[in-house]
Amino acid sequence: MKTSARARRVGIYLRISDDRLKDEKGVKRQEEDCRLLAARLGWRVIEVYIDNDVSATDRRKVRKDYRRMLGDIEAGHIDAVIAWHPDRVYRQPAELEELILLIERKDTEIRTCLTGIVDLNTPAGRLNARMLGAVAKYETEHRAERVKRKIQELVEAGEIHNSGHRPFGYERIYEGEGPRRKIIEDRIDEDEAKYVRDWAKRALEGESLYSLVTDANTKKIKTSTNGAWSYQGMKALLASGRIAGLKEHKRQVVGKAVWPAIISEEQHKDLRALLSDRAEQAKENGAQRNATAIKYPLSGLVRCTCDEDHIRMRTSPSSNRKGPVYRCPPKGDGGCGGRTIRIDDLERLMEKLLFARLEEVEPLDEADPDDPRPALEAKVAKWERRVGELKEELLDGDRPAREIQEAVEVLNSRIAQAQREAAQYGVRDRVLDIDVEQLRKEWEDYPAARKQSLYRSVIEKVLVHPAMPPRNVFNRARVEVRWR
Repeated sequence: MKTSARARRVGIYLRISDDRLKDEKGVKRQEEDCRLLAARLGWRVIEVYIDNDVSATDRRKVRKDYRRMLGDIEAGHIDAVIAWHPDRVYRQPAELEELILLIERKDTEIRTCLTGIVDLNTPAGRLNARMLGAVAKYETEHRAERVKRKIQELVEAGEIHNSGHRPFGYERIYEGEGPRRKIIEDRIDEDEAKYVRDWAKRALEGESLYSLVTDANTKKIKTSTNGAWSYQGMKALLASGRIAGLKEHKRQVVGKAVWPAIISEEQHKDLRALLSDRAEQAKENGAQRNATAIKYPLSGLVRCTCDEDHIRMRTSPSSNRKGPVYRCPPKGDGGCGGRTIRIDDLERLMEKLLFARLEEVEPLDEADPDDPRPALEAKVAKWERRVGELKEELLDGDRPAREIQEAVEVLNSRIAQAQREAAQYGVRDRVLDIDVEQLRKEWEDYPAARKQSLYRSVIEKVLVHPAMPPRNVFNRARVEVRWR
């Protein structure tokens, strides 16, 4: 190694991988030891580089001060580095090779408090550094394998991982204090669980997630991290196996969990299928529609009979100041351009018809012959058996893996589609089972989007026929409802 009579201009590099309290006590202790070493060597400290709470093994995270230090070595701002231990500076072989090239070219010296000189300017020193780096990498990878195995044990046992945010709907019970306390139990928090049950019920009745999000934020219901609800957050909650007392791993349900369920497994299964279906519909539509735009519950259902295809009527302000109307589009857009019906009148009528319809429906004593679910469930069971057989063939190695994987993907797609169809049929059943008296009491408080979801579940379209004398009086005979 080359030597110099003048005092080295040193940069102190400090790093701690895990500082949960963010109090920097670890890097401060390192700095004290490094400054003492610099004083003993008679070196002048020019700069201190700190990467606190940053792992050297996680390549997704950039060690900003480490990169700044390399830049200062390149620029000649410092010509020596002091660290507490070599593994504070590097743990990845690729990083070490980059550092070796720079150190050789710039005649930079590295010292550490625990191991002394890190000589990267001689073959023997580089060999030693590479061996230490290889050992450090092995220890890191070995620790990662132990962590993965522990996670797998927790998954198989349906136990709680000792990490992550508190799940909404649950009270988290800890053992110990501080950042390393252990999670020992998740109990149902009834104040939050009542919202989970309500949102699940409404989603299963066909209400959009955007409507649920808007309603939750309007009522100032906060997430478990005290934030506002988003579409993705609501979808993740309602599609999760957790709220049904199920353990998930990599988004797949793997069995029963140790915590209690807020909703039933049947509800979870239907929710998962319905939410997947709505995501596909949103992609096809090009964009997901915000529920705050829904002002009138019957929007999209009201049609004009001026054409055999039943043209969809649009909302429009009334010219006589009696309130907004549904109006048939102009002739250039395929409509008649003249037929209207007052929105307030139509909504009052449809509320009465909806309640009457729900009161008329009685539970079937026998199985509904038109119910597609038994046939769909039989298909799903057959396809799931075939998926299991194909996975066995994959292990045997008798057929090309790619061919088997493609077959499995096709079957999984069919299974998902059948489950969505079965869940969608259940939406109508749930609406017909609603307590009508309770619905009457709560109806005025329902947001427009929730009312719309109920209408759409039982109504195919509302047809508007030509006006009849006297024209200034609402005529019930103009309205024809096509029920599902």
